[in-house]
Parts: sequence; C-alpha cells; structure tokens
Amino acid sequence: MTATAQPFLLGIEIGGTKLQLGLGRGDGQILALERRTIEPARGAAGILAQISEVVPILLSRVEITRDQVAAGGIGFGGPVDVTRGVVTKSHQVAGWDRFPLAEWARAHLQIPLVSIQNDADTAGLAEARFGAGVGFSPLLYVTIGSGIGGGLILDNQIYRGSGAGALEIGHLWIVDRTTSDLDVVKLEDVASGWAIAAAARRYAERQIADGLGEWKVLQSADGIPSRIDTAMVAEAAKAGDQEASYILGKAVFAMAHALNQAITLLAPHRVILGGGVSLIGEEFWFAPIRNQLNLNVFPPFRGSFDVVPAALGEDVVIHGALALARDAVANVDGSHTTETRPS
Repeated sequence: MTATAQPFLLGIEIGGTKLQLGLGRGDGQILALERRTIEPARGAAGILAQISEVVPILLSRVEITRDQVAAGGIGFGGPVDVTRGVVTKSHQVAGWDRFPLAEWARAHLQIPLVSIQNDADTAGLAEARFGAGVGFSPLLYVTIGSGIGGGLILDNQIYRGSGAGALEIGHLWIVDRTTSDLDVVKLEDVASGWAIAAAARRYAERQIADGLGEWKVLQSADGIPSRIDTAMVAEAAKAGDQEASYILGKAVFAMAHALNQAITLLAPHRVILGGGVSLIGEEFWFAPIRNQLNLNVFPPFRGSFDVVPAALGEDVVIHGALALARDAVANVDGSHTTETRPS
C-alpha cells in the first residue's frame, strides 16, 4: 500500500514541559508539526486547551478537514491505562489523575479512533519502525532527560507486561559505589538530567558558601547555581574539570549498572539511548557506558548486543504516536501490519 493510500493521522506528545502535535500517515514522514511550551501552573486543563487550539492550525497547513483524520495516537509523559485510554498520573503537571484522555480526544477533537501509550514506549516504537532500531528485536529503548523512561519493543510492538506497563528502568534500584557507604538509589535520582544538574548545583552552593566562585560550571552559569544545567556539566567535564567529571561519571556508572541488569534479564539485540542527556555524545556518554557493560555484563551475552544513539531526534514521540494511530486503523480494518517503513 502506498503512502498516498493511507489516511491522515494525528500524533500528540504530552510531556512535562513540551507539547507537540503532528499530522502524517504513520509511514515515517511528518506532514505538519507544531510545538508548544507547557505551562505547568495551568495544569492539565491548560494543555487540553493548547491541543484544541493547535489542531485547526495543523489541519489548515495540510489543507484537510477534521473528518479526514481517521485516528490519533498520543504519547503521554507518565503512566497510562492503555486498555481504557486513561492517564494514570503525571509527575510534572497536576490534573491528570485518572483522566480519560482517549475519550476526551474522541469527543473534543472529533477523532473516531484514539490510542494512548506512555511516551517512552511510544518513542521506542518509533525507533523500532523508522529509526535506529529497524530490523532489531528485542529492542530496548531508554530515554534519559529530566527523568528516565524505557520501553521494550518485540517484533515492532510495545511490550507492556501484565498491562500496567513495563521497562520502568528509571525506577530501578541500583548500588551507588561512588560513595563509601554504598548507597542504594533509584537510577533516575543519579543519572537523569535533573539529577546531574542538581548534583552540580549543590556543589556550586558549597563553593559559594566556602567563599569560592572559580568552579568552571558555576562560571558558565554566571555565578548563579540555579542556572546550572546538564550541558554545562558535560562541557566542563570535556574540558577536564575534575568535579564535573566526577558528577558525570556517577551518572555513567549508574546508567551502565541499570542497563547491565536489563540486558541480563532481557537479552536485547540492540539498546538505543535517547533523550537530552544522550546528546553529551560518544566520548563522555556512550563509550564509557559500553566499556562498563563489556566489563560487567553476563559473559555469554557479550557481543550479542550493541548500544547506539537514537536517530529520530526531537520528533521521535510524534513518529511513534502516528504509528499508534496507524495501528488503530489497521486493527479496525482487520489488516494489522507492522510493515511501516517510510515510502
């Protein structure tokens, strides 16, 4: 079937700070895309209002009417009840608890079919079908941004365990061996972008309290600890700063430790790392993670997998949401297929 024979579809990404909507056909191409910044203080109602405002803009850009959109897919930044189309909770924005998001989209956006998934699962699906995971199964996808999420894709389909979700790798407990006390912490609390920046801010505040203000990261933030972000820590580490290297090294060790456990349990053919923290790059993120895995992974699994960057960039969840919508149409038609390579 050619791309022109496929119906128009709507993809939506709802995060804690970012909202994206796109129109396409679920074939790896986005026909129109709109981005908005979320204002958490406005809660879920504010995001729903933004979605309602943006949909007509997208339709006009592609010059179609609302009744030409056959289905929608939504990647939501939090746990969801896929079967019921209900948001379980958002950890960033109030007002989402037990919200019937699929029902709302059908009624307010006038879309007959709506499928929702967690945003990390949705991104993993996109990478499996159109990105760095094409041709690999099982595929483990991990996004490392302000938080850490994961997804397992089997034969181009999302694995959700017993139904509530799976691969919540950010909530995996790990041993932090960089302290003398061998602390047990959650992965997200040491390796996420939020955690890296928070560790750097604490160190900067101690520097200021001790009458010191020469730390490279603090200088990059104009002397204001609250302005420190992960990119500043990474740049300082690349320049040889000892404390920045230590903070980033803790994150690398924790990420490798968590991946080691996931690989031992799941034996994926490929591990894809995405999200803003992964933009640190090969030398200071991917290479040291691979080195740690090669040292510590279950020996028979060495050489059976690789670790690569995500390929679809900031649009990854939209690609996945459009794929969800395309699957919804295919399931109704009784012709479900995972053959969705770009045409």
